[in-house]
Amino acid sequence: MIFGVWSLFGLWLAEQSLLTSITAGRPIESWSRPFITSMLGAWFWASVTPVLMWNTRRIRDRVPLRGARVAQHALSLVVVHVVDVTVYTTIMSLISSEPTRPFIQLLASLASFNAMSYVIVVVVTAALDYHDAYRERGLRAAQLEAHLALAQFHALRAQLHPHFLFNSLNAISALMHKDVGRADRMLAKLSELLRVAIDTSSTPEIRLIDEIEFVERYLEIEQMRFGNRLHVRVDLPAETYNALVPTMLLQPLVENAVRHGVAPHPGPGRVEIRAERNGGELGITVRDTGNGMTDETNGDRREGVGLRTTRARLAKLYGDAQELSLMNVPGGFETRVTLPFHRREEAPDEDSLSHRR
Repeated sequence: MIFGVWSLFGLWLAEQSLLTSITAGRPIESWSRPFITSMLGAWFWASVTPVLMWNTRRIRDRVPLRGARVAQHALSLVVVHVVDVTVYTTIMSLISSEPTRPFIQLLASLASFNAMSYVIVVVVTAALDYHDAYRERGLRAAQLEAHLALAQFHALRAQLHPHFLFNSLNAISALMHKDVGRADRMLAKLSELLRVAIDTSSTPEIRLIDEIEFVERYLEIEQMRFGNRLHVRVDLPAETYNALVPTMLLQPLVENAVRHGVAPHPGPGRVEIRAERNGGELGITVRDTGNGMTDETNGDRREGVGLRTTRARLAKLYGDAQELSLMNVPGGFETRVTLPFHRREEAPDEDSLSHRR
């Protein structure tokens, strides 16, 4: 690239020299000489530019004082200028029969051009380095921001584990005095559930089908607690199996549905989980058959640890491209999550999913 830029500059100089002679009415003794002299200078600068760029960075990094930097650049300019005139005089004496101007005269006549060329190389080098440093700082800032968001995400998710654990242990404690065998089975299920939660603790996102499996294990514990009062339905289209969602996204939503839609009522209740893809969005709905939001339950549903943490985690991962909405619907209450649809291309286990269709 350096060679090409200087070559174009040399051609432009030759063209300007010829135009000046023509417009001034001076006879042109040789059409090739302007091109030869201009290209010799251009190619000389093309050859020394990498060296000057290296020297510019060396002076910047190793010479702390501004005055000392200026002095070193001035010395470098003098060396390059003398070498340029020497090379030009030597080559022209070899390829041209016409006499060249005296060495001292060439030193004086080419001084301004070489000084300008030297300054251009130094300025362009500084500009390129500044651009690279700016881009690198931006990249580091973006990486730090991503790491911070991930750390905050994990911290928010860590709040769910004790919240979920305390609720489950309270349920087991309440059942212990009624049915020891069932309480023991619930404890075994809880142990298995916590193992899965720990195994996925470092993963911000997992496949929706894996998240559903985790929620179903949680619902098995709740069904031991409520028996025939709790009915669960999962509607999961095949195209959403591999969609990526935040780890432990559904557990607090389903727990909320069980707590408010099933537990307060003596009769049977139902919790439905549905997912659908709408273009570039994934919609997940958790619906219960409770009484919905009233003045008494509105605060509980909206300000609980599970929902607050879920909102914050969604915001950390997806920014404004997500939404969590709560609403009363005919026959119950609905929590809907909308987030960008993206997936991991893995084939799900069809046999393990057949009961969900």
